Amino acid sequence: MDSKEKIIVIAKKYNKKESLRCFFDEIILDNKEFLILTTNNFKYIKNGKERDKGYRMDLIIFKEKWFNAFVFYKNDKKQKFYFNIASPASIKDKYIEYIDMDIDLVVSSDFKKVEILDMEEFKSHIKEYNYSDFFIKNSLGALEQVKELKDDKNFWKLFK
Repeated sequence: MDSKEKIIVIAKKYNKKESLRCFFDEIILDNKEFLILTTNNFKYIKNGKERDKGYRMDLIIFKEKWFNAFVFYKNDKKQKFYFNIASPASIKDKYIEYIDMDIDLVVSSDFKKVEILDMEEFKSHIKEYNYSDFFIKNSLGALEQVKELKDDKNFWKLFK
């Protein structure tokens, strides 16, 4: 894979170990609130293995928020939104990095179903990684913010 031409997004755990590396082709929107990346052939590396999904994926990086969102597509139709509770991203040219705080929310494409994932992992990592109170408070606050965002019709019009 020629990563020189790609936008590289790296998720690390609180202990600074890389957990995910994704590759995107272009920025489709960049404003003061968020950055949206896209690729028509989603590729990533997890646990040392490169995976080629072969479908479209968007990533919304919220610049001041403690979450980001992958937008999954199938046959160019939105399938789901996968929110990562994560630190605000560090953005430098074509290199983006954030700390993955374990908790994920999966929102259906019609915004009617929300599933919270990995809460137990978050709770065990609080002790294992010695999460700071600051990280705990912001991670739990982000959960509520994502629930509110899912009802913000004006924001989601960007993805019609």
